[in-house]
Amino acid sequence: MTQKELISETAKSLDMTKVQTEQLLNATSEQIVQALLDGKSVMIQNFGTLEVKQKNERVTVHPKTGVRTLTPPKLQVNFKANPNLKEELKNA
Repeated sequence: MTQKELISETAKSLDMTKVQTEQLLNATSEQIVQALLDGKSVMIQNFGTLEVKQKNERVTVHPKTGVRTLTPPKLQVNFKANPNLKEELKNA
């Protein structure tokens, strides 16, 4: 589903204009991103939890040449699905 489709479907279900729905979606996205940047996890009921985790520095090997390189540490966003969502997907 694209952002445009999400806005359209949400606008229909909430009986809002597409402009209002787009503003709501953008504001929500900004709040989620800001919380993640502040090191907080974001829990959305019946959906899941987003959180930032630190990936450690590691050595990687190029499969063809065998050259080893050091991959620096980085931050990564992880998503953990809510058990209800997992169950719904299992039964789909």
